[in-house]
Amino acid sequence: MPPPEKIFVYEIQGKVNPPSHLTGPDFLGCWREGDYSYLFFSNPREGQVRAWLQKTAAGLYSSETVLNYADWEAGQALKPTSVAGFHLCPVWEDPRPAAGEIVIPMEPGLAFGSGYHPTSRLCLKLLRRVFETDPPREVLDLGTGTGILSLAAAALGACRVVAVEYNELAVRTAARNVRHHQRQEQILLIQGDARDFAHFPGELALANIHLDVLLDLVQIPEFLTRKWYIFSGILGTQMERFRAALAATPLQEVDALDENLWFAVLARN
Repeated sequence: MPPPEKIFVYEIQGKVNPPSHLTGPDFLGCWREGDYSYLFFSNPREGQVRAWLQKTAAGLYSSETVLNYADWEAGQALKPTSVAGFHLCPVWEDPRPAAGEIVIPMEPGLAFGSGYHPTSRLCLKLLRRVFETDPPREVLDLGTGTGILSLAAAALGACRVVAVEYNELAVRTAARNVRHHQRQEQILLIQGDARDFAHFPGELALANIHLDVLLDLVQIPEFLTRKWYIFSGILGTQMERFRAALAATPLQEVDALDENLWFAVLARN
């Protein structure tokens, strides 16, 4: 279904888990950042949120923010787009792929990975290249967001994909997208810290994630045992740091792509 026109965000001091009476159809998810939690709804819920917090002392109410969904998506209208032989299409639109394109219907939700961000596009290009060169049977996708790269890997022929995501908002969206594609038996979705699952198997590891997490990953010995790697989430000013960290590992950079100051790196063992 199309996204809501408005998003109502409630900032709460404290790490909270909303009760069942607040997690109905208009509940979009919870984002936790440091010592704060942010509850997202498609309808106003200030009164109910305040009443719950006053009754339970689960956290301290801070503020309400009302956003247009288009502003959350950086002002970009969600529409079909094509990249690297994939036709990405919102689930409420009719896809019109070019001949030979793989159609990937997506529900962007409030997560990252609608297909418009340069890091997603660059990873899709490198993912296509790996599968055309040496197709992996198992893939580890760290920081899966909406699940876009996991779905693309499965569409290209991966037999098993483990998709890890820390953010609850993204996990909820990724789960819906996996169901849209009926890939529940093929894609295992896990909510957790990418570093805790770096040892999971896979000939290819995808890591489209923050630089600090990338730097931690390449220091984990169990992570450095697979054949192919795609790293992204790197701004141009950060490439020197990332390349220095990569040079200290057994991995070798094969190629680097860039778009609008964002970089993605293909490496192999």
